[in-house]
Amino acid sequence: MGKGIIAFLCLAIGFVSCKNKTEFVINGAVKNKGEVQKIYLYASNNMGQMAPIDSTFFDENQEFTLKYKSEKPDFFQLVIGNKSYMLIASNGDEIDFKTDLRDNSGAYQVEGSEEAEKITAYNKITTTFTSKTGAMAEQYSKMIGSNPGLKDSLIAEYTAKSQEIAKPFLKDSYDFIEANKKSLTAFFAANVMMGVNATAYESQLIAYSKEAKANFPNNPAVQAFAQQMEMASKTAIGQLAPEVSAETPEGKIIKLSDFKGKYVLLDFWASWCAPCRQENPNIVKVYQQFKGKNFTVLGFSLDDDKGKWQQAIKADNLNWTHISEMKQWDSENARLYNVNAIPASFLINPEGKIIAKNLRGEELEAFLQKTL
Repeated sequence: MGKGIIAFLCLAIGFVSCKNKTEFVINGAVKNKGEVQKIYLYASNNMGQMAPIDSTFFDENQEFTLKYKSEKPDFFQLVIGNKSYMLIASNGDEIDFKTDLRDNSGAYQVEGSEEAEKITAYNKITTTFTSKTGAMAEQYSKMIGSNPGLKDSLIAEYTAKSQEIAKPFLKDSYDFIEANKKSLTAFFAANVMMGVNATAYESQLIAYSKEAKANFPNNPAVQAFAQQMEMASKTAIGQLAPEVSAETPEGKIIKLSDFKGKYVLLDFWASWCAPCRQENPNIVKVYQQFKGKNFTVLGFSLDDDKGKWQQAIKADNLNWTHISEMKQWDSENARLYNVNAIPASFLINPEGKIIAKNLRGEELEAFLQKTL
């Protein structure tokens, strides 16, 4: 059959059916690219990290084309200047990408495949959230610069407001997941939710991870997420708190079970952790307020320098029991609780069950006021 007839048939039955199924194509148009000349395509490597796999240059119209072969539908990142954009692509897709580098919200538009359109839909949810938080962060940064003496109180105020702004975003994100469970974009949304607040929808995301594991058996990122959520399920709200055991600064072995019959705030922190040190005054406040009501704090440090650990305890007036393995992130106890960022806290009831996680400031105080 001649090439002309093939071309005619492609037009007659629709271009989609004659696409090259051995690769995907990204056609991009970028406004206000400034001095940026090159676009990079990233994909996940064997270590689960995003690494560059291809690149190209802009043409004179601020447009570009990238082609790549993928064994399966997967996540890719376009990196343009100091910004990155998440895509989902598979062989046969022809994706149209558009953005404006002056848009600080990071908004972008992708079309050309079902997953591309879902990414665009979810991007609208995230853009609304990041626009609000970005504007507020800039506002509070200026306020702190003008009033350095009020830094701690302003940070606490900013944190509280951020949590309120996050609530509708988290709900919209979870609603999106529920409506698109068989889409990789739903998995992307789940990861975004975990980054914003790992505990607010924890039980729902644990359940979702089991479905995602079954829906995407050949996707390493999804399988790793399912494994992570399986670990998180062991310390989910309602579960019995795993035993914790380590030495005090004086060398005495203390266990979490030593406090059975009390409400215990198990607080993972470190002397070198700035957010932990900023949160410490809030914990001091609730400790003083509720220590006479069957409540205490057990501090677990991820330090590896005993002297600095002891100095921080004294400097921050942390007058409760402290223990540590002096192993930083190699702590077995921290692994038991799936702690991969600090501060991290678990509120445990007298029966040894976890009843709340990662409560901060006024939220912690209000919860204790209601519970004790």
